[in-house]
Amino acid sequence: MRLYANNALFPCITLAIVHPRRFIIIPIILICIAIVVAIAVAASRGKLHMAGYMGIAFLAFFAAIIAGKLSGANAVTGTAFGLILSLLFFVGIATVLGCIAALIFYRPPRDPA
Repeated sequence: MRLYANNALFPCITLAIVHPRRFIIIPIILICIAIVVAIAVAASRGKLHMAGYMGIAFLAFFAAIIAGKLSGANAVTGTAFGLILSLLFFVGIATVLGCIAALIFYRPPRDPA
């Protein structure tokens, strides 16, 4: 496997393409994109209020940081439990990014009257 000089600028993309565990990374990327898009679409339809999106963002961020810290522990790294915690970390961060996108696309609900 040969890495070219332009791939040195994007190490995350290089790892996602060249790393032998593509069957794990590609579904994670698709799930995270789906979460971000789903939250942004819900915000554009006015499904929740701004404080709700901010609360979800804060809770997801703290839960993701805890899951990421636990998944990096020596006894957990490389186990199935560590993989699950890593998945929870990425889903949590995608939720945070979706809530930030919701702040951009938010449209207040219309009055029924």
